[in-house]
Parts: sequence; structure tokens; C-alpha cells
Amino acid sequence: MEDVTKYTEEIGGILQSLIPKQYTGNPILDILLTDREVIMSERSIEFVVHVGQVDLDFLDAIDITTIFGNLLDNAIEACEKVSGNRKVMVEINSYYKMVSVCIKNTSVPVKWKNGYPVSEKGTNHRIGLFNVKRSIEKYDGNLKLREEKSMFVADILLNS
Repeated sequence: MEDVTKYTEEIGGILQSLIPKQYTGNPILDILLTDREVIMSERSIEFVVHVGQVDLDFLDAIDITTIFGNLLDNAIEACEKVSGNRKVMVEINSYYKMVSVCIKNTSVPVKWKNGYPVSEKGTNHRIGLFNVKRSIEKYDGNLKLREEKSMFVADILLNS
């Protein structure tokens, strides 16, 4: 009986990482956020998510993965270049009839060209950010990228 209990606990631990947390109530975004949380935990990056009363069901799954997947992957990559405290923060709130998303991450100083960060790897980030912008524009939204002290900030507004 002790072996069965131990086995059950081990399997439960393995499966726990596959069960998404309920961050937003949107299953696709919750799976994506849970996946990135696991990655950040493995890389010693603090991950903070604040979600207000917001309905994200108007977003297509491909746009959720394009917007959040690209921005969070970029945030993780940027954090890996930082020594000391590394952090990614996601805030999602309602703003009148819009949805406001703010993704912040610790970052080394960024080089900019035409309003976009320039990556050492070439144009990969720019292509990803153009895809993000295109997905946001489908919802008559807006993307603003900026630096704030030692943080890189992506501010997004989406019409729901």
C-alpha cells in the first residue's frame, strides 16, 4: 500500500505541471501562461500575473499565442541577459470597452530602430513583433514598446 501511495504522489507531481492554472479563464492563454511559468521557474525568473475582471474569449487562439507567446518568449530571453533579480510581470485589465495588457520584464538597455528593439540575433524579434502588432491591429488595438528604468515594457490595448 505504501508503494501505491508513493507512486500516486510521483505521478501527481508529474501531471501537476500539465494542468494549467486559472489565470484568466481563457483556456488557451492559461495553458500558455502556465507553460511559460514553468520555463521561468527553471531559469530562476520571477513570474507575476495580475488579472482583473476581463473576458478574453473574443481573441482568436492564434492571436493569443502570437501576442502572448512572442512577448513572453522575448521577455524570458531578455531576463536571461540580466544578472541579479529577474522578473516578468503580466497585467490584464478591462479599460472601458477595451482590454489593457502590460507585460514588463527586467532588461539590459535596449537599442532601438524605428520604434522597435534591435536584437543581436538579427531580425527575428522584429518579425515576431510585427506579427504581434498585426494580431493586435485585428482588434483595432495598439502596441507601445518602451523602456522604464531597468524594465522593458509592452503596453497593449485591444477592442473587445
